[in-house]
Amino acid sequence: MENKDLITTLKEFIDILPERQREVIEKRYGLHGEKPMTLEAIGQEKGLTRERIRQIEEAALDTLKKNLDELNDLLERIKYQLEILGGVRREQRFLEEAPVLLTPDPDELWQSESTRERWQHAINFLLDLSPDFFYFFEKPDIYSNWYLKEEFLKKAINIYKFVEHELKTIKRPLPLDGYQLLLRKTMREFRVHNESVLISYLDISKRFGFNPFGEFGLVDWDLIRPKNVRAKAILALRKANRPMSYQEIAKAVNELNVNGKRTALNTLHNELIRSDEFVLVGRGLYALREWGYQPGTTKDIIISILKKRPMTYREILEEVKKQRFVKEATVLINLQDKTLFKKLPDRRYSLIQSTKDKK
Repeated sequence: MENKDLITTLKEFIDILPERQREVIEKRYGLHGEKPMTLEAIGQEKGLTRERIRQIEEAALDTLKKNLDELNDLLERIKYQLEILGGVRREQRFLEEAPVLLTPDPDELWQSESTRERWQHAINFLLDLSPDFFYFFEKPDIYSNWYLKEEFLKKAINIYKFVEHELKTIKRPLPLDGYQLLLRKTMREFRVHNESVLISYLDISKRFGFNPFGEFGLVDWDLIRPKNVRAKAILALRKANRPMSYQEIAKAVNELNVNGKRTALNTLHNELIRSDEFVLVGRGLYALREWGYQPGTTKDIIISILKKRPMTYREILEEVKKQRFVKEATVLINLQDKTLFKKLPDRRYSLIQSTKDKK
């Protein structure tokens, strides 16, 4: 059997069945590459009831299970693959990976989608036959998966719940270094010695994801799966890590290609103006408020600065430039407002007393 591929081996294996039983098994599991059929569909094709097809299938599977020793080599290789991943693997991933272990020519799998599907159907058939593998049906928060022991599945679920709690405590997406720290903390907590095992455990959960910039978090966070223009603009600015013009932000947002929808320039500009998470720091230039930029006009910034103490023009200019991208003349013109500012004999500027009281 070592010199035969999986498809050939299974064909010879099910040839021990009577013709009708063999045909039902082939159609139920899609062993010829076609989509697996329901009991009802096979019954309609054969002119038999669903119950009769179920009985034929049951009899066929009983016969095959009694002769399962013939497939021990294949099953042990599949089992080993699942063991090294911690005994639990998301169904989609497992059906993609297992065929690579069992074919003498892995490149063959990528020649056509129908070839890959046929191999995946064959793996699914093997897993169903063997008493060593257990199937977990998909739930709202968990993908369908194959597992070897109940304890492995419980451990995987406890781990993903722990990570979910940690993320809810942190309340923000994690960059690569933060993600690695969280993985190491989880490995220590649950005594997992292999990062691949931990990642495989987390992969059964639907709660986690990465945004376009590789940050890790919960999929219901806007900054992981951005659902609106505001979230996309925040992502774009965080990636650039600098103030950007609204035209640049629009371009960056559309390059994210989230859900395939393009964002109109006017729509984005209106969101930048409306949301208090963005600050206009120059002519058409926006930054994130979380970076420490204060909202308001240049005059508002000068008032905030002079509330601390009187300053020279150069000192004021230096502080303003930390908050705004403006020309020197703009600062000087604003300082000429004698209802707000006064120039002291030592050439420093201070606030008019009424301005201090208001602010």
